[in-house]
Amino acid sequence: MIVYKNYLFFSFLVFFAFFESLATEMDFEFERNSINDHCASSLKNFDDLFLNDEWEIIDLNKHTTNYYHRENHSKMSAKKLIRGDQINGVRYIFYESNHSPKLMVNVDKECKIRLSRLLIKNEKGAIDSIANLSKDLKSIIDHEYFNPPLPVVQPFKGTKVALVDTGVNYTLKFITSNLSRKNSKTLSGYDFEDDDLLPFDVDVSRSVFFPFHHGTAVSSILLREAPLSEIVIYRFPRSNMCKFEKLIDHIALNKIKIVNLSMGSKNERDWVCFKKAATKYNNILFFVSAGNDGINIDENEVYPASFNLDNILVVTSSDIFGNLARGSNYGKKSVDFLVPGEQVPVIDHRGVKTKASGSSFSVPRIVAMAVRYLSNNPSANIRDISKVLISRAIKNNEYSRYGWIPDPLDDYLLD
Repeated sequence: MIVYKNYLFFSFLVFFAFFESLATEMDFEFERNSINDHCASSLKNFDDLFLNDEWEIIDLNKHTTNYYHRENHSKMSAKKLIRGDQINGVRYIFYESNHSPKLMVNVDKECKIRLSRLLIKNEKGAIDSIANLSKDLKSIIDHEYFNPPLPVVQPFKGTKVALVDTGVNYTLKFITSNLSRKNSKTLSGYDFEDDDLLPFDVDVSRSVFFPFHHGTAVSSILLREAPLSEIVIYRFPRSNMCKFEKLIDHIALNKIKIVNLSMGSKNERDWVCFKKAATKYNNILFFVSAGNDGINIDENEVYPASFNLDNILVVTSSDIFGNLARGSNYGKKSVDFLVPGEQVPVIDHRGVKTKASGSSFSVPRIVAMAVRYLSNNPSANIRDISKVLISRAIKNNEYSRYGWIPDPLDDYLLD
């Protein structure tokens, strides 16, 4: 049973109350006036009527103009929101004096505010939350927290599996109950991006105002198809990929045999340190996604899937009939398995049931098979795991080395 300690609730409420009071003290009159002054002219001519003694253009391209306010020493960017061949509105971003983004406001073609998101930062300048503001920019509606408190839960003992991803939403009860812990208050995993013990599911590489969430959906598949999974969660080090050496050292110290790695890129340099560590620990089996570019990765390499290592199994997505899924990568030499990964039921970062497609969501399905096999055969090594999975595949030489696994929920040969 999950036990949420009262002091954790109290600290969270104090945290929330602090930012609520902070919002009431903030004054966005400058931002409101800037939007009002700029918007009407921008939808007609985008900058001519707005320029005056206070503002100057820093740079511009087809859709975006960056302005500098001489008196406030602040930057504002204005981007046309295009739908078809029509301007549908403008997105404004206001910046701190150090040029880091602060506030994003979307207005429609009538210059009415439709969405506004404020970055709440701590004393070190790191983002603590994103606040959704009211349409007059005067109050906070709600927060999206980056590192909420970890629920206090008695440690779950199952079959350990490492999940390396964007983190997970550990406040969701069905996830937090199966996370590996050192004790009721501390996870066994680690956040190698933020260097802390709270690997929460958030990735701001695409947009700081609209973070990407991935790991929660991946973990939901793993937990549904292998309920005995004791997930050791790692948030991967996007800003310094050579931390992968420390990450894999950590996995080895936790004595984990199988790793879910539903990610990759075309830049081999990003993965050099991963390759070094994966080669060192050849008793750890990495399940890696092939990617979703619709390419043959034997010819157009994607990493780490294209590394020729015996302890990497590469997975791509198929439909329910064994055909390569549209947009999924393939390769007779580089891809090992096709696994159904289209319209897979998941629970997303918000705790909402939805469906997802792609090789990222094929990987946890075969990892779940490995977990179920290892649960029944705890002394098995990675060669045993690979052998039983290969024996489950129906040969398909066109797109992969070993073939298609039609029903990853079937326990045949996994006992």
